[in-house]
Amino acid sequence: MSVDDWGALTPERVSRWITFNRGHADWVYSAAEESMAARQAEGVAGLWNKLALHDAALLADEVGTGKTLQALGVMSLLWKKNKHAKVLVMAPNRDICRHWERELRKFVKNHYRASDDVVRRAADGGPVHEPQLCWRLGDLAEAVEAGPGCLFITTIYALSTLVRGESGEGFDKLVGAADAAKNIHRRLMRALDERGFDLLVVDEAHYFRNNEGQSQRAVAAHEFFGTQGKRLGRKALLMTATPSHSSMDNITAILSYVTDVGIDTHEELLKKYSLRRLRRMKGRDGTYDKYSYRNETAIEADFGQDPAAELFFALYQKLLVKQQIADGKRFLYGYLEGFESFETHSHDDKPDAEVDQSGRDFKGASDTEILKRLARMHRSLGKLPAHPKYDALVNQCVARDVFDARLDVHEHKHLVFVRRIPSVREIAKRINAAYDLQFGRRITKALALEDPEAEKWEASHWSRKTFKGFFTSDAKDDEEHPTSLLDSEGDAPQGHVDADADVHSKIADLFVVKKSGERSTDCSNFSLRLRKPESLFSLLLEPASDYRNGRYRHYYRKAAGDRLRDEYGLAARDTRHARAGARAAVVPSEKFDFARPMPTLWGAMYDLLTQAERERIESWLERDMGIAESFGTYIKNGFLFASPVIVELYCWNLEFRKIQKTGDAQQRYLSFVAFIKGKLTRSVILAYFRAALETFEALCEDISGHALTGWNHDWHVLTGLNSPALYASSAVTDRQRLILGFNSPFYPNVLAATSVLQEGVNLHLQCRKVHHYGIAWTPGDNEQRVGRVDRLFGKVNALLERDGSAELAIHYPYLVRSFDEEQLASFIRLKHEVEERMDGCRHSGFSSEIDLRHVGEMWRNYLRKPGRDMKSVVLSDPFPFMRDEKPANDY
Repeated sequence: MSVDDWGALTPERVSRWITFNRGHADWVYSAAEESMAARQAEGVAGLWNKLALHDAALLADEVGTGKTLQALGVMSLLWKKNKHAKVLVMAPNRDICRHWERELRKFVKNHYRASDDVVRRAADGGPVHEPQLCWRLGDLAEAVEAGPGCLFITTIYALSTLVRGESGEGFDKLVGAADAAKNIHRRLMRALDERGFDLLVVDEAHYFRNNEGQSQRAVAAHEFFGTQGKRLGRKALLMTATPSHSSMDNITAILSYVTDVGIDTHEELLKKYSLRRLRRMKGRDGTYDKYSYRNETAIEADFGQDPAAELFFALYQKLLVKQQIADGKRFLYGYLEGFESFETHSHDDKPDAEVDQSGRDFKGASDTEILKRLARMHRSLGKLPAHPKYDALVNQCVARDVFDARLDVHEHKHLVFVRRIPSVREIAKRINAAYDLQFGRRITKALALEDPEAEKWEASHWSRKTFKGFFTSDAKDDEEHPTSLLDSEGDAPQGHVDADADVHSKIADLFVVKKSGERSTDCSNFSLRLRKPESLFSLLLEPASDYRNGRYRHYYRKAAGDRLRDEYGLAARDTRHARAGARAAVVPSEKFDFARPMPTLWGAMYDLLTQAERERIESWLERDMGIAESFGTYIKNGFLFASPVIVELYCWNLEFRKIQKTGDAQQRYLSFVAFIKGKLTRSVILAYFRAALETFEALCEDISGHALTGWNHDWHVLTGLNSPALYASSAVTDRQRLILGFNSPFYPNVLAATSVLQEGVNLHLQCRKVHHYGIAWTPGDNEQRVGRVDRLFGKVNALLERDGSAELAIHYPYLVRSFDEEQLASFIRLKHEVEERMDGCRHSGFSSEIDLRHVGEMWRNYLRKPGRDMKSVVLSDPFPFMRDEKPANDY
């Protein structure tokens, strides 16, 4: 059989080579099974058969159903048939391209069954075909021309940047982009012997829904993908959860780039090319659809007793209507600046090279001048008006007591979406300020400050200088000499690439050692003692000597210039490694025994764990002690830099110092551990330790893209996430760090984002709360946003499996009795009407213009509420796998 004749596949045959049940290598497909694993096996077979019959397929499964996994299944079986098959993957931006790279490694290691040196290397379990990431289409052409690679990944955004700086008179950028794309196409086809790629995969294909658009992307895509007889991809797999993103015409547009759609109707095209299955989440009592756990809530914000703020918005609305009449224009959902931010100038809001922001997020709008005029009027009175919508959001996102350990750690996680770019900074700034208020008052109480001093510090916005004034200049800490730790070598915190001093936590800043000026504070000295290996107190956050509750019995003493320095961290690490049969990293000049064995907080917390939690640690130790070692680094960095734990520990230290005045370092350390042990049961540190235990494996595999065994990640990435709230916009370049932190129990607790995180990223491991501060343009955009956390194997899924019930909270804050309420009411009413049609890929047109004819007093009735009894449901897939739709010959 020719390699061009793909043949027919069945799910049974697919499951001979691929398992879709994570963690169960012996899983096999059964048609009677209702799980998503069975649907995914059917998906691979169905896509394969459609590609074999029609050369194109559209995978339109609902958000969070494992579309990438199914596409990788198709790719792996193609390589199994033809080891040298050339595959091109196009994804919107670099973050999603890297996600594909991680998913490939996970798939090959955990889902593909055989180490056959065709798909998976027998030597190390890695992929035979290493992906080549190409950020420019010129780089893609060069990589393909070079010859050896079989898997290439590039960005959709690259189509939008083929022509950039040309400014010659009369130069037509669209013509230039089309010519450049045509040249790239010609080079690729020549390098591929005029055959094209054996498989083209387009992720988030709705980016191509406007095939007649006058943009570089649209005109370049036509030339890049080619036409009948000269297609860039011999077979094309398109992927999108929202194929009818704004209208049914989107389906025709998307498919037209890769195949001849002819005069087929939308329904005929869907039936011929698409698979569309709705998400099934497995729970304790069966399977659940999204409407059984989604809880939409409108969050009211009002002016209360602030007439100045109410007057501001009354004037704003009056001028807005006046401008609307004068311009004859209608406003768009989420477009109104007055309801998102008083900040009319953003912080370095220049799009990066990865994200196409055209028409998606706003820096300025037609109401900007109105807002500026009113803001200047209020500034002349000494301040800006209150913004109750911001306040309502902060109240939803910040717990009443962030130190209440009875609240599950994941309940602190909130994902906030906005439309206006300046709003992400403002939201992060306000939420950090709310956290700082609780942190600062906790420290104030531990210091036992008099009211005037406490009020002065709070009024200074937790000033570093004011805080230092609470400690006398000649105060000495008997246990250590902080100045020697300041200048010692060691692991310094990793700076955040996009650090924003106006936004970050002021209390967290107290724990940072500065490079100049007021370098240290009492907080930073305490933090140094916990992480510098020459400090005895660094043992506090080390793993137990046996990763259970074992103690340490000796330390090293080494030469440091003309004096001797004690070394505790290296001695502790060597003790742990010796249990695994490893040799010591160094041969110390001297080795001393402690007067008494030294405990750790890990050991104290181990004694408080449940049997199931202890068994998790035992399973790591049975597989590889390196897993427990990696976990130790992970939680230490999380405790020190990216959680309220450091504040809790510091306050305990302040309390301890009041009662323990004498004793050498070893005596003080033992007394401090004993002091803390009585507080652990209801502590934040124990809550975070347990949460980290529960989700560490999923974080390593799903987000970091590494299997646990043998992995030695240092987790230094957490040291730059030291604020409870952070933001992601086109100006933020290290979004992968934010994604990892948000999926851990550690910071950021609140992630405010524009559309840069709306598609293609997983934010589901810890979070079950989404806030639409700025309304999405369409129900399709809205669904993509919610889909970041409404995914298989996320927090909602875990709660369904554990309790048989769960709630995905979806909040819509709005300003009551204002145009903001009217635009939300209009959106909610229309969204409800189109959602079921959108689920079935039969979505009629949805205008992004606000239509007040659809606003009524009963609009809240259209908010989705979970089923009362959370019973499992039997779903009807709009376009399911059809067993009889297949070629005549078998695979």
